[in-house]
Amino acid sequence: MRHILTILACALLAFPAAAQTDSAAKSILDKAVAAIKAYPAVEVTFDLSMINEAENIKETHAGKAYMKGQMYRVDVMDTENYFDGEFIYTYMPDAGEVNIKLPEDEEEEMLNPTILFDLHNQKFDQRLVEEKEGKAYIELTPKTEHHQIAKIGVLVNTKTNQVEEVTSFGKDGNNVVISIKSLKKPDKELSDDFFRFDTAAHPDVEVVDLR
Repeated sequence: MRHILTILACALLAFPAAAQTDSAAKSILDKAVAAIKAYPAVEVTFDLSMINEAENIKETHAGKAYMKGQMYRVDVMDTENYFDGEFIYTYMPDAGEVNIKLPEDEEEEMLNPTILFDLHNQKFDQRLVEEKEGKAYIELTPKTEHHQIAKIGVLVNTKTNQVEEVTSFGKDGNNVVISIKSLKKPDKELSDDFFRFDTAAHPDVEVVDLR
């Protein structure tokens, strides 16, 4: 799940400015980030496909993500992931369990989709590979070696300044494709409580406190 959320962060263009980024890629990503930041909160609907060509595996799952300030909620693969700005809640309804932890390490920092608001993040180098017919394909390469991700490909619609698809190329042959179906302002205002798992309202759920 961490790996998937890391890719979602990249799908929302979390990494604009970097020392070795080419100017064309930066310009395209900056415009996409500005379009996202124009919303007070963001609702993203996406399809997530996990592919391993060597094993002839391809499975697709629908998902939804919400962001507001530094808070987020991501619902995908029968798991609800919350961050209220202080704690991470991972709720697994089928298991009747929620894990609560602090976002302590670097990997937790990378998985946070709201990092798209951090214009100074420099974890990835960016390179414009191709631009034609209103589409731009940009590759993101980790500045320091990542144990799972070799590179990430981002397809941007340069007419609308929106991300359409992101592909993570895994070192183990497992690739993940996120296809953005919609990105918009939520239909209703999202309270801070929306980004926090309510343990009191779920008395039958086992709480595993890892803080």
